[in-house]
Amino acid sequence: MSYENLPPHEGNLEQFALATRRVIRFSIGFLLVSLAAALFVVAVLGSGADPATPGTQSGVLIGMMALGLVTWVCVIGLLISTIVWIISAHRVSPSGPGLAGYGGLFVTLLLISLSYLLALPGVVLAGLRLAGWLALIAGVVATRTRVRRETGRADLGGSSRSIVTSEDWDASKWDPEVHRDIERRGRPTSD
Repeated sequence: MSYENLPPHEGNLEQFALATRRVIRFSIGFLLVSLAAALFVVAVLGSGADPATPGTQSGVLIGMMALGLVTWVCVIGLLISTIVWIISAHRVSPSGPGLAGYGGLFVTLLLISLSYLLALPGVVLAGLRLAGWLALIAGVVATRTRVRRETGRADLGGSSRSIVTSEDWDASKWDPEVHRDIERRGRPTSD
């Protein structure tokens, strides 16, 4: 039996859509934290404060530790979301993320790794990180577009639908006996 011709399960499509949104959100978080760290350093250096004083050093240390913690949260969230995204992409499409998705991931990993390993001017490092982020977003969006085309589902990747709908509260649809009991009892009257 060939699984390639079967339509993807609805739960797999929802998981793919959720993983897509999370990869994009964590990558945006990582980009914003990287920009905040760069702006923090520029602000401290441009403030005219003496970098040798304990107050300046402790302020920079606390600020960079806080930004470092947020960076790690974004990196770990992005890593987990990316793994879930790859697995869910393989569940909804035989080729998984495909060339665009894997290519975007590879270029992102390469550029961001280089930005941390090379001793280049800050503007170049920021440009490498920004280019890596753009490659990731382009790969994820291209994969989502391809899966939308393959499945015919235009809502993949958009904001999630409400889990609870008005039909869920209609007792006549999910249990007629409960509905009859509700109707029999009626609403309590207030005294």
